[in-house]
Amino acid sequence: MDYRIETLDFNLQVVGKGKVVKTSRAFKTIPTLWNGAKKDGFMQQLIDMSWEEPKCTLESLLGVCGKEAAITDEEFTYFMGVRYDGKAPIGLETHTIHHRTWAVFPGITNAWKRLYVEWVPTSGYELADIPCIECYYPQKHKPRNELWVPIMTK
Repeated sequence: MDYRIETLDFNLQVVGKGKVVKTSRAFKTIPTLWNGAKKDGFMQQLIDMSWEEPKCTLESLLGVCGKEAAITDEEFTYFMGVRYDGKAPIGLETHTIHHRTWAVFPGITNAWKRLYVEWVPTSGYELADIPCIECYYPQKHKPRNELWVPIMTK
């Protein structure tokens, strides 16, 4: 699996909204959530809020997945947002992530399918108790999306 290691030297503040998702249906539900966000204007609100002087490569639409990298519950909260250092606008919440080292994989769907069975057992890393983050970049960006996985050395 292709990946790179990224280090963030700051706390990541994400502003947005959370939605409860059944784990078994996540691959179908999450795209539906983003389509709904596009239709109701929430996606454009997030784009308008996004940072104009990037600190890191996490400058995109973000999907924060649950409370920790290993999602084992029947349901989890999928938090749709953007990195934002200001005060959250009315109706939105702030989710702050304190973690430094991330394994970053191109292609969210493929990464999720292979992460636990292929990469984790052979990587020399273990998952941190921090949520994974899905990053959705603008259309011309390569890759179009990435999965950021919080890690620690074994």
